[in-house]
Amino acid sequence: MVAVTGTGSGLDIDGLVASLVAAERVPAESRLNSREASITSLSTSFSSAKSAVSDFESAANKLALASTFSQFTTSSSDITKATISATSSASLGSYQLAVTNLASAQTLASGTFSATTDKLGTGTLTIALGTPTYSGSTYSSFSQTSSVDITIDSSNNTLAGVRDAINSAGAGVSASILKNGDDYQLLLVSEETGLSKSMSLTVSDSEGGDTDDGGLSRLAFNSSGSQLTQSAAGANANFSINGLAVSSASNTVTDVIDGVTLNLLSATSSAITIDVKTDTDTIVADVQAFVDKYNAYTTLFKDFTKYDATTGTAGVLQGDSTARSVMSQIRSELGKSVTGLGGSYTSLADVGISIDKSGVMTFTQSTFKTVFAAAPNEVTGVFASTTVSGTAVEGVAEKLETLMEGFLVSTTGIFDSRISSLNTQLTDIADDRADLARRMQSLEDRYFAQLNAMDSLLAEIETTGNFLTQQFEAMKPRKN
Repeated sequence: MVAVTGTGSGLDIDGLVASLVAAERVPAESRLNSREASITSLSTSFSSAKSAVSDFESAANKLALASTFSQFTTSSSDITKATISATSSASLGSYQLAVTNLASAQTLASGTFSATTDKLGTGTLTIALGTPTYSGSTYSSFSQTSSVDITIDSSNNTLAGVRDAINSAGAGVSASILKNGDDYQLLLVSEETGLSKSMSLTVSDSEGGDTDDGGLSRLAFNSSGSQLTQSAAGANANFSINGLAVSSASNTVTDVIDGVTLNLLSATSSAITIDVKTDTDTIVADVQAFVDKYNAYTTLFKDFTKYDATTGTAGVLQGDSTARSVMSQIRSELGKSVTGLGGSYTSLADVGISIDKSGVMTFTQSTFKTVFAAAPNEVTGVFASTTVSGTAVEGVAEKLETLMEGFLVSTTGIFDSRISSLNTQLTDIADDRADLARRMQSLEDRYFAQLNAMDSLLAEIETTGNFLTQQFEAMKPRKN
C-alpha cells in the first residue's frame, strides 16, 4: 500500500513501520538462512561422497572381473617380418618364428591387344578354382573345388567386356586391364592367396580351337593348353614355429597358436621372437587405481566427519549415521578373507594391500608381483568372481562392487535417498520463505493502517485545539 507519512503528528510512519516489521522478519529470516545453509552443505557433502564412492565402485568393478587378471601383451622382435595379436584365450609363451615364403595369389596375363575395344571372340569361358599339379610351369593336372561358366557373346566380347563379365561372375577372380606401353593386356588375379585358390580357365570357343591362340581360346589356361602367362603362382605360406614346419593358405594365420593371430609380412633370414606374455604392469596399475580411489574416499570421509576439539569445529557430516554406515560396511568387506580359497593367499593383506590405523590403504607393488607370479589363480580369486581349483569364489572386489552398487542405485540407494530428503527440506524452506513474506506484508499493512489512523486522530485533535484557542482569544476583553 502507499504509505502516508504523519501529516498530523509529524511522525516518520514509513521508518517506524519498517523498523517494526524488520524486528519480526530478521530473526525469522536468520533462522531460515541458517537452516538452508546447513541443509545445502549436507546435500553437497553427500553428493561429493556419492561421487567418490562411485569412483571407487568403478575401480572395484574392474577388479571384480577375472579377465582383468588375464590381460596380456604381445610383441614381435621384428615387426617388418611379422606382427602378432591375440584374444583373451591366447596361449601364453615365447615362440621362434622363421618364414620361408609368404602365401601368394596366382596372377595370369593374356597376350597383348592394341585397344580395349579389340574383340576376343565368343563362346563360354569356364573359370575353376582348385589345386594344380605342375609339370614345369604348366599344369599336369588340376583338382577343382568350384567353377563358374561365363557366356561371352557379341554384347561383351571386347577386352573391356570380358573383363567386366569376369568381375560380375563371382568366380573368385579379379580381372583388370594392364596398359603395357602402347598395348593392353588382361590381368587375372585370384581373390585369395594359397595354392588351393589357383585358377583353371577352360574355353568352349564358338570359332573352334579351344586352346589355340585365336578367338576366345586366347584365354585358355589348363592342363590341356595354356595361352595365358603365369606371372605369379598361387602358393601357401611356409614357415616354422619353434622348428615345427607349418603351411598356411593365408599370410594371416589364426589357427596355429590358440588365440593368436600371426600376420606374416616377409621371409626371414633367421628366426624372430614372438611373445604372448601376462601384462603384469597393466594389472598392477588397475590394482593401484583401486587403492587410490579408496584413499580418495577415505580422505573425503575424514574431512566431512572430523572434529577439532581445540576450536570446537566439526565437519559437516560429523556424527552422521549414514556416512559412518557406508564407511563401516566398506571397511568390513576390505578386511575379510575370501571363502573358498585355500593356501597362502586369501585376503588383500596377503597380496600386498594393507590399511593402517588412520584408514589409509597402502599397496606394495613388489609383493603383489611376487605373489601373482607364484599363484595367479589364487590372487585373481582374492579380488574377482572366478573359479579356483574347482571352487567358485567371490573375491573382495566382487563383494565390494555389489555392496557399493546398492549404495548408488538411483533414487533408492542410500545416497540418493538422503539427498532427496534434504532437497525436500530445501523445498519446505522455500515455502516457509513465501509464508514469511506474506505474513510480513500483512503485518506491514496492519501497522500502516493503525499508525495512519492515529495520525488522522492527532490531526483532528490539533485542528480542534487551534479552533478553541482562536475562540478563547476572541472572548478576551479588548483594551481601549
